[in-house]
Formats: sequence, C-alpha cells, structure tokens
Amino acid sequence: MRSISHFENYPKTIELGGSSLNAVRALALLNCRTAFGGAVANDIFGTKIKDRMRELKIEEDLFFTEEEPTGSCLVLITPDGERTMVTFLGASRHYSKASIPRRHIRESRIFHFSGYQWDTEHQKQAILEAIKEAKEGGSKISFDLSDPFVVEHHRDALLEVVEQHADIVFANREEAELLYKTSYQESAEKMAASGALVAVKLGSKGAIIQKGDVTHTIPAITTNVIDTTAAGDMFAAGFLYGLSQNLPIEKCGQIG
Repeated sequence: MRSISHFENYPKTIELGGSSLNAVRALALLNCRTAFGGAVANDIFGTKIKDRMRELKIEEDLFFTEEEPTGSCLVLITPDGERTMVTFLGASRHYSKASIPRRHIRESRIFHFSGYQWDTEHQKQAILEAIKEAKEGGSKISFDLSDPFVVEHHRDALLEVVEQHADIVFANREEAELLYKTSYQESAEKMAASGALVAVKLGSKGAIIQKGDVTHTIPAITTNVIDTTAAGDMFAAGFLYGLSQNLPIEKCGQIG
C-alpha cells in the first residue's frame, strides 16, 4: 500500500468531514444557525476542525480525548467524479453519552445524526441519550442510514430508530432495500407508515419523498460531475434547509 506521501504533488483540499458534519457544514453555508458535537484530539486535524467550525460559525461542542488522534478520511477522486475513501475513525470512537451537547440539542429545531454512530457501544449509548434529549426538547429527529454496510450489520437497531424515533429519514436506494429486504418503493412506504417523512435518493434518477401515502418524485438536475463525495449529505442539508424555512415537501426535495 502506498503511503500518503505518494499524493503530495496532487491537487488536494482539507475540509470538515464525516456524514453529519458534512450536512451541518452545508447548512451553515446556507446561513442556518448550526451546532455540532464530536470528538477530536489536540493535534493538527483537531485544530483545523475547530478553526473551520469557527470560520463557518458552527457552534462547537467538541470532546477532546488523548486516546487516539483526530479521525480522518483520505478521499481519492477519479476523473469521472467517483471516489475511494480510506477512513481512520480515531478519536470519534471514544465519544460517549457524557459528551453529548445537551443544551444545543434542546435548543435545536432539528437534531440530525447518521448510522455511522453504530460503531462502539458507548457511541450507541450516546446517540440513544441524544435522541432522548431531542424528544424532551421538542426537536425533530433526522436520521440518515449512511451506508449499506451499516444497514447490513445493524439492521435491527436501525429499524428501531426509524420506526420508534425518527421524524425524518434519509436513505439511498440500496440502503432502503436492505432495511426492509424489499424494493425501495415498498421500503419508503414502510418507513412512512411509522410517521416519518422519508427521502430515498436514486442517484441520476433523482429521489422520491414519501409522507404518509403521498409520494413526490423529484427529478435529478443534469450537471457536470466533478466529485461525488458527500453527495447524499449535501442532499440532506438542502432538504433540511427547506424544512427549516417551512417550505413545501416537494420544494425541499428540489433544494436537496
């Protein structure tokens, strides 16, 4: 395996990452008041995260750990815009319920998180505690299934979140099909039957938005693909922005 130094002469950027933080970053750029809770170390990436959050006016509630370095992800982009990700979770694996930003959650209109939280036992406990705080504070609970791998390995736990807690659910086609082991259309209907507002992303075919027994079909926008990294997270951000502005569901999908 080649070392990172192999890529020193290639064009590169360093940006805030992680599924939920991607969405929060985009919402901040849309001038929404945002906050983020996570775990970092006192190292160069931890400093970059803090500085960038301050630049974007994202209110921080970061837990600092000396257990491991700040998590990072090396993303390699090919000319067709596709990406390969090499991820080191690092400090994020030490996040626990003692670290959750209770005040920010209770003050928020929407609490957004992803299935990637299902890694260590204390991370799982942290998210369940955060869901409790969100409910008590009256926040809408927004959940992104994140990844087919996550759905396959934690299906029962994610079903419980979708059916008992989530007000808004994001999934791509494969994740939706894996969750209920059926077509994405039937999966969207099952998720919506629990009372959730459901968005299923279909890549170049756009998306469907399901609320109750009503389905909205959202066409994709033709574009020159440069980099597909965090495309789903950007969709979630656009959709949540629309909801924060009390826009119609179909318009929220179009913004996404």
